[in-house]
Amino acid sequence: MPADENCISERDFKDIWGAYVKPSGDLFEFEDVRDQQPEHVWTIVDSGDDSDGNWYAQPGFCIVNKLGYVMTRKPWSDSTPDAIYFLDDFEHDPDESP
Repeated sequence: MPADENCISERDFKDIWGAYVKPSGDLFEFEDVRDQQPEHVWTIVDSGDDSDGNWYAQPGFCIVNKLGYVMTRKPWSDSTPDAIYFLDDFEHDPDESP
């Protein structure tokens, strides 16, 4: 998974790129986005690393660690980096009980 400093920030992804989800707040399913222009579809993935609770938006359709999809008003290009979709900045110790 990309290092956070090489990604579009979570705020810029929403504000500049115009990222949006379903009106309910849920991520889109494949059936919702399959007929959309591909350069406006991003796949939301988790890092797959237990020490990194972040979610990332990868331009286009991805399969590995897929949680769902978002759409953007601004199209991506081949040089567009991934974006942080959810930054897990909560401090927690996995060995601690809640």
